[in-house]
Amino acid sequence: MDGGTVFMLWYLQKMNSFKHQYMIVHLDDDFFPLLEKALKPYNKYNQGKTDIWDGDTYTSSEDHPYRSSKVCWVDDSNVYELMDGLVAFANSKCEWNLDVNFMEPFQLTKYDVNDFYDWHIDESNWSPDKRPENRIRKISFTVLLNDEFEGGEFEIRTSEKNVIELKKRDIILFQADTPHRVKPITSGVRHSLVGWIQGPAYK
Repeated sequence: MDGGTVFMLWYLQKMNSFKHQYMIVHLDDDFFPLLEKALKPYNKYNQGKTDIWDGDTYTSSEDHPYRSSKVCWVDDSNVYELMDGLVAFANSKCEWNLDVNFMEPFQLTKYDVNDFYDWHIDESNWSPDKRPENRIRKISFTVLLNDEFEGGEFEIRTSEKNVIELKKRDIILFQADTPHRVKPITSGVRHSLVGWIQGPAYK
């Protein structure tokens, strides 16, 4: 992850004031259409799964009381290239300076009416054998792809619980061990792109 120059197409919108625990950027008119075009071929959704750790092994379950949504996995070089520069920019601008070196396949997430994702962190139940080279998730992000829905607010718990009023084309980047949730959809369908960036385990 060398950062590249992609972030020059973006502008900084907001960082929270408590040690820059998250950053929100609004995607401009040049960049967002490129992302939409790269994501267009990906439209095969399945029920979202949640990893469950029994103290010995991980299993993935679709039947979980804390999550209801559908997902489509995106493994696309164009999307990696588009997102890489912004992640590097946020890592530096927020003064996280985290050692990161691997971007996971992305997740398109679709929330229909009554779908939700309750409070969780993106790096939970870590074990030395969970990922190659013992990497852990260090940075997470969500891009809001549409605004034709109600409900579905994004909440993050930093120094205090914050309801983040994301708009279409907004991306929020935050550290992967920060609790967050998506509240239930009351009408329409919410579409987002979610990503995680890994690095060596903390010592």
